Amino acid sequence: VPGQGISIAGQRNLYNSFVVDGVSANDDAADLTGTYYSQEVIDQFQVVTSGGIAEFGRASGGVVNILTKAGTNDLSGSLYGFFRNQRFDARNPIAPTKDLLTQAQYGFTLGGPLHRDRTFFFSNFEQSRRNYSAVLTIDPAAVNTINNRLRTVNYNGSLISTGVVPASFDTTNFFARIDHSISQRNQLSGRYSFYHINAVNSRTVGGLNAVSRGTGLNDTDQTVVVSNVTTVSSRTLNEARVQYTNSRLDAPVNDEVGPAVNINGVASFGIATFSPLGRDINLFEAVDNFSTLRGAHSLKFGADYLYNRVNILFPGALQGVYSFNSLATFLTGNYFSYQQAFGAPSQVQSNPNIGVFIQDEWRVRPDLTLNAGLRYDAQFLPDPIKTDTDNFAPRLGIVYAPGDRKTVIRASFGLYYDRIPLRATSNALQRDGSKYLVVQLSPTQPGAPVFPNVLAVQPSALPTKPNITRIDPNIETSYSQQANLQIERELPGNAVVSVGYLHLRALHVILSRNVNVPTVPASAGIPNLGRPDPNWGNIARFESSGTSNYDGLVVSFNKRAARWANVRVSYTLSKTIDDAGNFFFSSVQNNFDIRDDRGLSDNDQRHRLVVSGSIEAPQQGKANGFERALRGFQFGYIFTYASHLPFNVLLGQDRNFDSNNNDRPAGVGRNTGRGFDYASLDLRVSRKFKLTERVGLQLLAEGFNVLNRANLGVPINTLSAGARFGQPTAAFDPRQFQFGMKLSF
Repeated sequence: VPGQGISIAGQRNLYNSFVVDGVSANDDAADLTGTYYSQEVIDQFQVVTSGGIAEFGRASGGVVNILTKAGTNDLSGSLYGFFRNQRFDARNPIAPTKDLLTQAQYGFTLGGPLHRDRTFFFSNFEQSRRNYSAVLTIDPAAVNTINNRLRTVNYNGSLISTGVVPASFDTTNFFARIDHSISQRNQLSGRYSFYHINAVNSRTVGGLNAVSRGTGLNDTDQTVVVSNVTTVSSRTLNEARVQYTNSRLDAPVNDEVGPAVNINGVASFGIATFSPLGRDINLFEAVDNFSTLRGAHSLKFGADYLYNRVNILFPGALQGVYSFNSLATFLTGNYFSYQQAFGAPSQVQSNPNIGVFIQDEWRVRPDLTLNAGLRYDAQFLPDPIKTDTDNFAPRLGIVYAPGDRKTVIRASFGLYYDRIPLRATSNALQRDGSKYLVVQLSPTQPGAPVFPNVLAVQPSALPTKPNITRIDPNIETSYSQQANLQIERELPGNAVVSVGYLHLRALHVILSRNVNVPTVPASAGIPNLGRPDPNWGNIARFESSGTSNYDGLVVSFNKRAARWANVRVSYTLSKTIDDAGNFFFSSVQNNFDIRDDRGLSDNDQRHRLVVSGSIEAPQQGKANGFERALRGFQFGYIFTYASHLPFNVLLGQDRNFDSNNNDRPAGVGRNTGRGFDYASLDLRVSRKFKLTERVGLQLLAEGFNVLNRANLGVPINTLSAGARFGQPTAAFDPRQFQFGMKLSF
């Protein structure tokens, strides 16, 4: 899923919005980007990390704003291809052998006039074929022990393995855009995009998750956008856009038999139950923006209506899930929990959204500009969720360039409302106990199955009340308060240095809390452990009670248009504190004291340094022999360093007896574990050849993580894993090379 790893201002990756040509490109079911485009389609992009004007909404973190390419009066195009193979690559630092990798990415673009000076087209077709590998880090001795046990008990699912296993994905992209000048006043544009991916072992395979615990992926997205820009007068403009998106996603399981098995800190295998196995979205959006110039004021106001029709397939534990505290308890069959679901596996919902804004850019004087705006957003969710109607978001920005105008001071403050992920509402509507139940049993209770058996029918009498999921009907939309100050100074030699500070406080962050916690231990012998609601077990309720604080200092240096080179250096020093994990399913340890979970955020990365640039020999003008020999060559580089991310240390058992296995050791705060830092140097060298007056050829070679640094992923965080605690379960890519060519005309 593109975009899922982007955290802006330390916030969840769910709290961003992707906008393409003025319309939404989001999957509102998961609050991630919902559209994938070839790089050849992108004309411009902008990452708005703070101080976004009132036109941008539905995101409390940041906005990625993208414009696609259009055709011109000149017929032009390109044919390109890129290739990778493991023969040129290094070995993954936690794998016993080289990762399998063969990748081919190829395509073409074509654009030009259909009717000169009036109608233009641009198109792109691209495919990728990638065969690669996932790395399983299950202990080989544990693999043999587990498989022997599975054979002994006649487990019907797949046996497990470790080491490198094959995976693959095939993608196809098609993009077509037509721009037509209806008249001098009306400019019409229409585009169509198609994206398809078919993948094997693409989800949750790797680390301690065996192949059988994962799924594949089969997804098709189609989008049609039509827009018209009307020049009402020399000072007034109207932009109207309409979008329709149809998205069909399937995630077929690798093991259809099961049951699923989780052994804390050792291995997880059996049928996939972690996430939805299907998601269908029909999205309709209509946008109209009106802008006009009135003296020193540039006024703009507009409205956006977006409608989602979503069907999410999430069968969960229909085939049963056994959970064991350790390998020893697995060998004896003494599980601490067995779950099996019964009922409807999917949920349909409708989701209208409206947004309106007004903003004024006032040029007070040549060296001072004020930007003030107000935005209002409303998200209408299914019953019984009440609409949050007070989402008014004022925005204020100031730009001041005193004296010689080489110093620019920018400051902004504003409120930024997000949207509630439809995955949360779908879970609550599906699993509220009315049409879907998860039966939970311990091995000593009547009717409890013996591993690896499953229940044939839902028990008529349940010794343990079922757990359900609900959502607070008065849930508030999360929002952030952002304040930003930046000072930018132009230096001699066409260089710019800037220093900025950003403060963000997020309120009403969505988390999950058990509101039906046991009041007595199991040894007391009281029915349903004395829970407040005797009809149910745990009631996981989505509510907007979390908070997040981010403070960041950003220093950057940018030097462009030098004779040979340009360079950009960016450094961020930041700290993020919150009381909820990176996902809205995150649950707190102490359900009566959310602040007990307040600690470093999952996204807290204290230091981040990026150095990038390119070196290119001058293409024109006087040159010595050495410079002439280098003409056509270009050298590019990106170096990235990021300090360690924290991780949450868990016991692997239920210390506070709330029947949730998410407890930390006594006296240990959330996210006090230290993970691993990250460093990578990527290089590119290319050479351009002029074949004819209109035809050019570019050959290139790219190296990723060329120093082959071992960049390790999040470690095992469960103390019950023994000596394996703190050891990595995954690693980022080792050194890899890619070779390519591009023929342009």
